[in-house]
Amino acid sequence: MTLPTEHFDVVIVGARVAGSSLGALLARRGLRVAVLDQAASLGFTLSSNILQADSLAFLDRLGLTGRLREAGVTPMARVDMRLEDFRVHARFPQRPGDVGGAACIRRQVLDPLVRDAAAEAGATVRLDTKVTELVREHGRVAGVRVVCDGTETVLRARLVVGADGRNSTVAALAGARPYHLTTNERRYHWTYFEGADLGETPTFVFHRWGDRHMLGGPADGGLYIVGVSPQTHETEQFRTDLEGSVDAHIAACEPIATALADARRATRIYGIQRFQGYFREASGPGWVLIGDAGHFKDPAGGRGIGDAFHQAERLAPAVEATLTGPAGALDRATAEFGRWRDRTYAEYYGLAADLGVAGPIAAAVPEVVRRLHARGRIGDVLDLLSHRASLLDVLTPARVLGATGRLLVRGARGAGSGPAQNGGRGALLRQAGALAAGEVRRRKAMWRPVYGPAPAPRRDHRTTQHPTGRTEQELNR
Repeated sequence: MTLPTEHFDVVIVGARVAGSSLGALLARRGLRVAVLDQAASLGFTLSSNILQADSLAFLDRLGLTGRLREAGVTPMARVDMRLEDFRVHARFPQRPGDVGGAACIRRQVLDPLVRDAAAEAGATVRLDTKVTELVREHGRVAGVRVVCDGTETVLRARLVVGADGRNSTVAALAGARPYHLTTNERRYHWTYFEGADLGETPTFVFHRWGDRHMLGGPADGGLYIVGVSPQTHETEQFRTDLEGSVDAHIAACEPIATALADARRATRIYGIQRFQGYFREASGPGWVLIGDAGHFKDPAGGRGIGDAFHQAERLAPAVEATLTGPAGALDRATAEFGRWRDRTYAEYYGLAADLGVAGPIAAAVPEVVRRLHARGRIGDVLDLLSHRASLLDVLTPARVLGATGRLLVRGARGAGSGPAQNGGRGALLRQAGALAAGEVRRRKAMWRPVYGPAPAPRRDHRTTQHPTGRTEQELNR
């Protein structure tokens, strides 16, 4: 039986922030793009829902700022940041083209807006469309087989993009192996309140002290997000009394407790408990992965959405420049995209893991931040959150060593947060060594990746390769 066949330049599997943003950029360049998603509607999905300045600027370039305002999105101009006993109130640094420092936008609000931007740019967007097979031709991916309303169709394309999240169908069917895996040490819960007092200036609260990690701030639709990461010993308590445990953490964080004094919880409490960070092989002949399909890290830094936008802007011009040329040129471009991704995100991958470590963060980190603030350079630290500064430009070896020395001297004098409060001189020296060694180890790991097994395609997925190297659709013509 000959299946109905359609032809596109690029087929993107996944219509949320990664896929739709790339679809919008490619369609604006005049390419024929199909954006597919197996979901019938783009509702709730697990996400930190936090966007930094670079993400808001990207959405503005997509023309979505007005619609975000209509949805009640409140950009946050200031941050209330606490790292152990150091706390600072500061304005987010802004660059030309920025429209805010940070924002919380629920995915059921954000994703449909980005999807609409793709459709308005000229992309063909189809929901409730399930990819079941990668179509291969002469060793290359040449399209996908899909099912919609019980009807099978073939969509042929020069490039298939997997933008379909952590459980990526495209990654599984392509056999993309994961590497540089990390296992989470913390759990995360978040919920939304209504009736919060935002004060004079909308502020993002980011507090990490002891074994606690909390965030809060205004979200879309008049809501207020609260994120809680429980301490290790609280696992059973959170399991048996989740609502009471979250309320206890709120009460322990002064700025969030003040904002929610007269508020009421408006949604259920969501959570993520077990996950792995990873990089996956980014590309192969005729296919490429972006967003969480290709790379996922600890949510402590809240960079999933921002990374998706960042990757889309990098990949789109490379695809446009090589799509109509030899197949090898396109493959080299997607392979270079993968190398760029690994180089770019290696240090942020480590930063997210450090923020998400169980127990307190290394004592030298807040000391470095304290000194930068005293020099009027707190913006350097905040730029880390939006990937506009390099980790090694902020937590330089010299600064880490200097901070460790100051803590040792301070502890010897019996003042402040010295070794006595952080496990002694030996603990401080081990922490400093671990920071330096960890960064070196992570960078080496990107050059010499240790691969995990490729994800196995689920039963309803298949990849057909005929002995002739021709696709089933060609043979049936």
